[in-house]
Amino acid sequence: MILTIIAWVLMFLSIWYVPYRLKQLAVVRKVWLWRVMIALIFGGYMLLLHKGIYTDDNAFTAVLYNILGLLFVFVTYLFFFLVLTHPLQLLKQLSKRPIGIMGISLSVILAAWGFVNAQSFITTFHDLPIKGLDRKVKIIHLPDIHLGTQRGESYLKEILRVIESEKPDIVLYNGDLVDSDIALKPELFALFRTVEAEQYFTTGNHEFYMDTEKALRLIESAGIKILLNEAVDTHGIQLIGLEYMNADRETYDAHIVNDLTIEEELPKITRDSNKPTVLVHHSPVGIKYVVESGADLMLSGHTHAGQFFPGTSVIRYRFPMYKGRHQIKGTTLLVSQGAGTFGPWMRLGTSNEVQVINLIPAS
Repeated sequence: MILTIIAWVLMFLSIWYVPYRLKQLAVVRKVWLWRVMIALIFGGYMLLLHKGIYTDDNAFTAVLYNILGLLFVFVTYLFFFLVLTHPLQLLKQLSKRPIGIMGISLSVILAAWGFVNAQSFITTFHDLPIKGLDRKVKIIHLPDIHLGTQRGESYLKEILRVIESEKPDIVLYNGDLVDSDIALKPELFALFRTVEAEQYFTTGNHEFYMDTEKALRLIESAGIKILLNEAVDTHGIQLIGLEYMNADRETYDAHIVNDLTIEEELPKITRDSNKPTVLVHHSPVGIKYVVESGADLMLSGHTHAGQFFPGTSVIRYRFPMYKGRHQIKGTTLLVSQGAGTFGPWMRLGTSNEVQVINLIPAS
């Protein structure tokens, strides 16, 4: 909540400060025009996000959403640059205009590089020893693909090629598989039928911001089993899939979509404590209750590892275990950076990630 308030304050401050500082640096003349443009960028983008307009099945909205997102980041980076270089005005002999031009150029370069970096993904490999496992099990973990305004057929085919080459036993789509109605096309979801491995899906928060019923229907029709707070036995493990929920009733969550909590729902799931257990939940929260349940492994995403600066600097305050592997007593937590992006179509300091997980019998 505090971070959200700070973000809004900085946005309003940017509308005033960026044009003011650029005029000081002799880069712009019409301060009012820049203030109007920045206000429209921030206001328009926040309207699309917070009113859920970006989820519409509308090509114009999709293009506008992505353009405004990149402009939003450009102005944000320019604001930080101008604030950090403001003390240079004390150096009277220093020419002012080059500072402003440098700020604009650097902000454009960073936003452009972030956009380019967001067009591809990396594949990471993780060998995780699991007690009680009889044989090796290969899992591909794919949270946060975000099919919609930014991800479509070509990107999904690239991911499916990795699945085909790795030949996993299980593929896990761990929430936010789709984030807008523009992606709810039968021909797109038909591509999942080419996967030979078992496929499972758990809901993320974004599936609840759109036509949820249609999304779940298309996912199921693609041969993907939806796990809603239940366990299945497969390949010698107990696979528990939780729908998106908060950790407990006390923990803050900016994305509340139901009244469920891990604290209350996890104990209701019937399971064999003697079998290896892999728990799948979109967000890396409630690890305390997962450890208490005796699960061997928890797989999560949701955080995008902050996706780009300044998110990469503040994400740890919301999610202390926001990426990578963590060991909490007898439970391993593995958090993905996410296979796609949301919001501004860029990655800076992070990468889209496809996780290939080899569960191996522990000695």
